[in-house]
Amino acid sequence: LEINQQEEPGFEVITRLDLGPRPEVQRRGPATMEEWAKYQDSEGRITNVPHLKDVIFKGGLCHAVRREAWKFLLCYFPWNSTHEERKLLQKRKTDEYFRMKLQWKSVSEEQERRNSRLRDYRSLIEKDVNRTDRNNKFYEGLDNPGLILLHDILMTYCMFDFDLGYVQGMSDLLSPILFVMENEVDAFWCFVSFMDEMVMQCVHYRTSLFSTLGFAVHEKL
Repeated sequence: LEINQQEEPGFEVITRLDLGPRPEVQRRGPATMEEWAKYQDSEGRITNVPHLKDVIFKGGLCHAVRREAWKFLLCYFPWNSTHEERKLLQKRKTDEYFRMKLQWKSVSEEQERRNSRLRDYRSLIEKDVNRTDRNNKFYEGLDNPGLILLHDILMTYCMFDFDLGYVQGMSDLLSPILFVMENEVDAFWCFVSFMDEMVMQCVHYRTSLFSTLGFAVHEKL
């Protein structure tokens, strides 16, 4: 590694970086629904999680499996939960989601006029949602229901974590999750877990996607 110090303090130019030989990784085909089912016991608990993660890492998932598997990978569903426990969890999380959604839905124009942060969050969300890739059929068209769901989930996230609220680019993180889940509530809670993981990484390593993209990280992080 060769580093040239520049005249301006705080900047360095890396001119050579020797990463060494690349490790050989044997790729395999994406995990199928049949393979996914083999890792569940009679009550629905996921077994041999480390091996399953290795299989997914080396080959990914076929589209039919993603909707179910991502709920575990994004820490919405616990790996050791049963079918019944997950049903109860989804019911509880559905009630919680719509209570939070009602909070911003019921804000009057007068209230929002006096709440600059909520106005700013809404403005950023609307701008970013309109920039969503319309080449994806799930989001194509002006009045596409997918875009409405994307907007509503992001607004509800502001109620969930008002301090963090919304920063530019979060819609790009949510859009593939919503595309795969095709469910407002499931997409929201997967997104929440994903954002929590990013916050933890930011705290631990003092760097994250926020700083990479120029986001302002709230002081609580």
